[in-house]
Amino acid sequence: MVVKDKVLLLLESHRGDFLSGQEIADQLSVTRAGVWKAVKALQRDGYGIEAVNNKGYTLKEAPDVLSAAFIEQKLREEGVNLAVWVEKMVDSTNNVLKQYVAEGERRDMVLLAEEQSAGRGRRGRSFFSPEGTGIYLSLLLHPDATPQEGTMLTTLTAAAAAGAIEKIAEEPVQIKWVNDIWMRGRKISGILTEGSASLEEGKLEYVIVGIGINLYEPAGGFPKELENVAGAVFTNDITRENLRNRLAVEFLANFMKYYKSFPAKDYLEEYRKRSFVIGRKVRILAPEGAPIRGERGGEREIALVLGIDDDCHLQVQYEDGTRENLSSGEISIKIE
Repeated sequence: MVVKDKVLLLLESHRGDFLSGQEIADQLSVTRAGVWKAVKALQRDGYGIEAVNNKGYTLKEAPDVLSAAFIEQKLREEGVNLAVWVEKMVDSTNNVLKQYVAEGERRDMVLLAEEQSAGRGRRGRSFFSPEGTGIYLSLLLHPDATPQEGTMLTTLTAAAAAGAIEKIAEEPVQIKWVNDIWMRGRKISGILTEGSASLEEGKLEYVIVGIGINLYEPAGGFPKELENVAGAVFTNDITRENLRNRLAVEFLANFMKYYKSFPAKDYLEEYRKRSFVIGRKVRILAPEGAPIRGERGGEREIALVLGIDDDCHLQVQYEDGTRENLSSGEISIKIE
């Protein structure tokens, strides 16, 4: 950890107090000149650090800038040891972690980006990821699980994210099966899970779980193709101090709590209780958007959602009374 990060964490842990340059230098085993340079660098980054003669330094305000040091430290306080990296801009956090794997990375880790130039969603869709308006992160994991069990990591991620957003925003959050998170009738988050498995052992070699969360509405609004669907966690002008870091910590702590016992499904009830499709009629579509056809050729398109089973299959009943459990890999749904 560089001196700047160490100074930031020390000032953050002593909010409201002044620490002299010498106190900081002694605690961090650095020179006073090193402390001064670190403070100046933090001020340039937007941190409101006040310096008063004969009193020292105090942190008055923190900008809404992602900090690997802050996230990693707060996770340690929650008992989570996870390598954290932050990049200014990437094409896709999932893509970058795939490159890390190809280069020999074997640790469990998380990568966050301020911006993605080519954020990805399911079925080849893009995820709009402008600078400073959201959380775009991917986890590299090595679970002791089968590929079938690994598919449940998407469900786990949705439950962890929904709980974290609810806590930070203090508003209800819903989940549209299987991996879209909604607030106020708008999609605010999407999840993309990818991985590699050993055919010989029938076990996963690694999994990359990517999630994007729209925290704020972008300047100028969402692109035209998203303006009737996409939303943001916060729609009003709010105090943004350290908000993305705090939400990232809350999500990652939730995620690792569930992941610690994976493939046990401790998260499933949290997922079910936030589902807004249970008890509603849905239109069932093939991945390319065409209606699903029954065995005899007739369209089997409209169904009532009865529930979600322990494998996160959608339990539905068609208008002719036929029941079926549907896999997210086979179909998508549209609320009627």
